[in-house]
Amino acid sequence: MSWIKDIVNPKLRLWEEFYRNRWQHDKVIRSTHGVNCTGGCSWNIYVKNGIVTWELQAIDYPKLESSLPLYEPRGCQRGIVYSWYIYSPLRIKYPYLRGVLMDLWEGARAKHADPVEARASIVEDEEKRHSYQVARGKSGFRRATWDQ
Repeated sequence: MSWIKDIVNPKLRLWEEFYRNRWQHDKVIRSTHGVNCTGGCSWNIYVKNGIVTWELQAIDYPKLESSLPLYEPRGCQRGIVYSWYIYSPLRIKYPYLRGVLMDLWEGARAKHADPVEARASIVEDEEKRHSYQVARGKSGFRRATWDQ
């Protein structure tokens, strides 16, 4: 195989550092993914400089019964792409409230100092409750502050 050329000069192989660095990490965090599921799967999250670099299913669940095989892996397809959700430009970064409910809330907060009483004044009024319930599924969300 004379056509294979082995590069022995380390200066010509610096591009390999990219691949070595790809699998280095500062810490491993045990987590689960709450992507519209029960969160019953366990994951090892590998973090480098505060950024998730990769994820691996944790496969150390206790055995259910000695006669049964191990129930591994437990992760789902949603969970395996969870780090994409964290850094996606489509990720929701601010709280949103249904516009009708936001108007009712602001009015109730003006009348009641206690937020529990304000919420009760909306929920216990049939007309107000009906107005925000029929608005469900019709969009109309508005960006809110964290205090709201």
